Amino acid sequence: MKPEQLIRQYLEQTQVMQLATSANDQPWACTVHYYSDAAFNLYWISTLERNHSQQIAENPKVAAAVLVHLNTPEEPYVIGISLQGTAELIGEQPPTHVGQAYIQKLGRPPTLLSDIASGKDPHKFYRLTPSKIVLFDSKNFQGDPRRELQLNA
Repeated sequence: MKPEQLIRQYLEQTQVMQLATSANDQPWACTVHYYSDAAFNLYWISTLERNHSQQIAENPKVAAAVLVHLNTPEEPYVIGISLQGTAELIGEQPPTHVGQAYIQKLGRPPTLLSDIASGKDPHKFYRLTPSKIVLFDSKNFQGDPRRELQLNA
């Protein structure tokens, strides 16, 4: 399978990413649940007062990491995805397919979108648009596990 297909598959099967932001020479990393679309964009929700949200408002350049498989004695390989790109606040109303897919993938209440749109829920949607994705997959690419995908972002 091609690295691009594997990346898409892995992003679909995992739910959590570590997001790295930075502002005023102060880095920050946090964990968020996400949904990814066919173009490898990652979407999550957060509140405006969170440190990562404030840093994104000041500096939209971000990185993220997704652990797909941890090395174990029974399954001795590592799979992870690193992304570099730009994050942005997209607000209360993401594209309809994104909002519904986010709810479905992460098992969120069906009222999430209307609660966010009405202000009942203070979260906002964010999007990471990657410019580079690195797949590290020692199961499928033994001996040379690093595969890089450059995107037009």
